[in-house]
Amino acid sequence: MPAKRTKTFFMYFSFGITVLILVLVLKLFNWIPHSFLKEDIRKYKTIEEVTKQLKLSRVYVPAYFPEHIQWPPREIFAQKKPFVLVMVHFAHTDTRSFALSVYQSDAKAGYEPQMDILYMKQEHPVLIKGKEALLRLAVCRGNIKCNSLSWTDQGFRITLVSDDPPDQMQRMAESMIHE
Repeated sequence: MPAKRTKTFFMYFSFGITVLILVLVLKLFNWIPHSFLKEDIRKYKTIEEVTKQLKLSRVYVPAYFPEHIQWPPREIFAQKKPFVLVMVHFAHTDTRSFALSVYQSDAKAGYEPQMDILYMKQEHPVLIKGKEALLRLAVCRGNIKCNSLSWTDQGFRITLVSDDPPDQMQRMAESMIHE
């Protein structure tokens, strides 16, 4: 009887070891392509995927949205090298057109989002939960409002670009800053 139990134990043990080795080999095959790929900007499906894949502690997105902005984001793009950059784009709930873009980049990189500004109406500093921010009221190609609000937080440069008025942009920015 004990020989039969020993044989059964070793059978299950070797099966477990085989499964473990198979899982490790599959993980290695999954890792290999990512280690050789150039780390260009890629499209992601979710914010969680960005934080996990790029090993970021946080991706900045507003906790407050005006009712006309649709959740989840329409597009998410990110890169780790040559510097951290996350771009999250939201659409209007009714027209599906541009409503809001959130840009998060390494503050040392000096990255500024490219906007097709026709003319700048105003530019002035504002305070958001004690942080200095720069509010720009502008009009972009197609006579679309493309206001922006930028500040630095925890080593990142955060920029919101929206067609919303300044008070809505400030409320969104306030919902992104943890004190």
